[in-house]
Amino acid sequence: MSSLSAVSSQSQWQTARVFISSTFMDMHSERDVLIKTVFPVLRERCRHHKINLFEVDLRWGITQQEAESNRSLQLCLEEIDRCRPFFVGMLGNRYGFVPSSYNSAVATAPTFDWLLKYPSGRSVTELEFAYGVFNAEPKAYENEIKA
Repeated sequence: MSSLSAVSSQSQWQTARVFISSTFMDMHSERDVLIKTVFPVLRERCRHHKINLFEVDLRWGITQQEAESNRSLQLCLEEIDRCRPFFVGMLGNRYGFVPSSYNSAVATAPTFDWLLKYPSGRSVTELEFAYGVFNAEPKAYENEIKA
């Protein structure tokens, strides 16, 4: 029995959230295709299996005040946790915003202690991939990351 069949045989509805990761200044048209074309079709298919599907695109979810207070990294990582295991990552021409430190995320959430071991000077997008794809296990990719 497929996982969708197992879910649809349940009487209660389930929720699936999909995190979309790319730099905010890149991949606009690709994100738009996902939001306007792909996700509506997936949402309809999921509905038949009693699954509510939501895409999480933080292009619209982070305020200027949150970005200026260095909370964007923490908010992105928290949202990845809420969306697990669904993560769509898109790479383009830009590297993305590099926070001055990761301390604000680590200080407020012990879940993000892995940032203490992660090389500094990395973009939020790279950190999203590391956390969303590799689950922030430094041993899994430490040999691949060069400062």
